[in-house]
Amino acid sequence: MKKTLFALVAAMVLSVGTASAQIQWGVEAGTHLSKVSFSKEMKKNVNNLKSSNTSGFYLGPKVNFTVPIVGLGADAALLYSQKRMDVEANGVSTAKTFRSFEIPINVRYTFGFSSLAAVYVATGPQFGFNVGNRNWDFKSADAIGQSLKFKKQNMNTSWNIGAGVKLLGHLEAGILYNFAISKYYKKAAGSDYDFKGNSFQVQVAYLF
Repeated sequence: MKKTLFALVAAMVLSVGTASAQIQWGVEAGTHLSKVSFSKEMKKNVNNLKSSNTSGFYLGPKVNFTVPIVGLGADAALLYSQKRMDVEANGVSTAKTFRSFEIPINVRYTFGFSSLAAVYVATGPQFGFNVGNRNWDFKSADAIGQSLKFKKQNMNTSWNIGAGVKLLGHLEAGILYNFAISKYYKKAAGSDYDFKGNSFQVQVAYLF
């Protein structure tokens, strides 16, 4: 009897929360600082392997789903991303611009100080799909003379952790760290060399 009552109450709360849920559509844009993270095998066999922070941007539509009383919700976006990375191998520096469509899907919790301002935290996976040329030639070689030519994966997975503020119910501004789960680039042939790309992001969104 207690289990049945609990299930009934839970269903009622869920139905009320869903009925009162707020859905907002908008546009999100941001900039990111990205840096390459090398595999152990690659760091072991390539001399003077370095990477510096480089910048890029992203832009696209976004949707927020929030249950006001509870504060729980989710957001998702479809973003065009342009990211530039720089790598130095054996004293030879080379850079490349990466283009992709990114789909972040975050669970978020929002708590407000008033109707004018609120703070949110968010986390969730992000799926990236390559656009354009997949090849990257470092114009160098490793310690045993293998050419450093890489091919980008068609799809990569990463994870977001972030926080921000929401003002006047429409404007959001936040910071986010996006760290790679899957490999970003793999050597075209001949070894297990690969690397990932992690990013620190600053973003803004306007929701209607």
